[in-house]
Amino acid sequence: MFNLQVIRSVFVFTATNALASGLPLLLLPILTRVLSPEDYGLVAMYSVFLTALGALTGLSVHGAVGMRYFDRAEIDFPKYVGSCLAILVATTSIVFVSVTLLQVPLIALTNLPGKWLLIAVLTSGMQFLLLTMLSIFQSAKQAGMFSLLRIGQAVIDALLSLVLVVSFGLAWEGRLIGMSLAIAILGAISLGMLFYGRWIDLNIRVDYVRNALKFGVPLVPHVVGGMLIAMVDRLLITNFLDLASTGIYMVAIQIGLGVNLLSDACSRAVSPWLIEAIKDNRHQKNVLIAKFCMIYFAALLILAMMVGFLAPWILPFLVGQAFMNASSFVMLIALGQAFGGMYLVVANVVFYREKTAYLAGITISCGILNLALAYLLLHVEGLQGVAQAYAVAQLLMFLSVWIFSQKLHPLPWFEAARTLFRGRRVA
Repeated sequence: MFNLQVIRSVFVFTATNALASGLPLLLLPILTRVLSPEDYGLVAMYSVFLTALGALTGLSVHGAVGMRYFDRAEIDFPKYVGSCLAILVATTSIVFVSVTLLQVPLIALTNLPGKWLLIAVLTSGMQFLLLTMLSIFQSAKQAGMFSLLRIGQAVIDALLSLVLVVSFGLAWEGRLIGMSLAIAILGAISLGMLFYGRWIDLNIRVDYVRNALKFGVPLVPHVVGGMLIAMVDRLLITNFLDLASTGIYMVAIQIGLGVNLLSDACSRAVSPWLIEAIKDNRHQKNVLIAKFCMIYFAALLILAMMVGFLAPWILPFLVGQAFMNASSFVMLIALGQAFGGMYLVVANVVFYREKTAYLAGITISCGILNLALAYLLLHVEGLQGVAQAYAVAQLLMFLSVWIFSQKLHPLPWFEAARTLFRGRRVA
């Protein structure tokens, strides 16, 4: 179905994600015995806030860099990257001032000290540089260089966190320092790579800024909607239950990362092939895309159910006794991540067709639904209810984007299913 390069990329990206996502998982047996659930709750809130800032610092235009890579024969790509960097500097400055002015309500919302809110802004800016370099490597199918950066960040994060939490006894702050420094170091390295590889030219062009903003600005509500689905649960738990419950919920999310690991790896590896096939728009390629999606969707669902089924037996080896309640809702979180992985594949069509405004509408709608469901079910079933809301919202977002992508680029699903189940080959 795919050529050798695509298969090799899938393997490299999967191995990379296994190492990068597996390292935090390997830290669980240590950190959950050193940190309290309340400490873990603060770590979770910092992660949520950092992700929220990612929608604002740079306005997600690193995604435009990855897409415009395929048009580099028609544009001055280094100047395009430089124009995106100008957007980063401007937006990060605005966000820093805004967070400074809004510290009091943000502290009340997140329970984080004010200094960590400001550190998160700077860390988010550095993360944009890392994501930009990763986007280029992904589009260029340079899986090896992608792996080097991704694994490098995870290793530095893990080592610093262990030393600061265990050896220096810095508790939750040690974990936050490790996360932030790892991103800052790799962000600086990424900036150096952009200049060394001549991927960037600081002669800014207004038309490129406009083009990048046309891609990125509609994605802001999309990212906000994604946060309402993926992260509002921790905000609700913190504010209506307590930080300890947030810490337990965070552990369940980390256990379910196996599904996210596979889906993110496959999406990164296959996205360039999918976009090229969409551009080609030949019937035979469309059949292959549909067949791949069906196999991929089934694999994710099976993996999610396996993770949920094995969680009660795995958790005693991975976490401290205070976090054992997490096993009861791992299945729901894993299923939610499976639906999220399915969404990543079908969303490629929407991104390529530059219909991100419509995508934002879908995501915001599903995000608001998740917020309402999570709020209601939290008061009825506690953490279990929040996990149920997450799974439902992820499913609805996948189905909505799937239907929309089908309108943009119709795929022959029934024909693909017939050839798949009858074992026919598509030439």
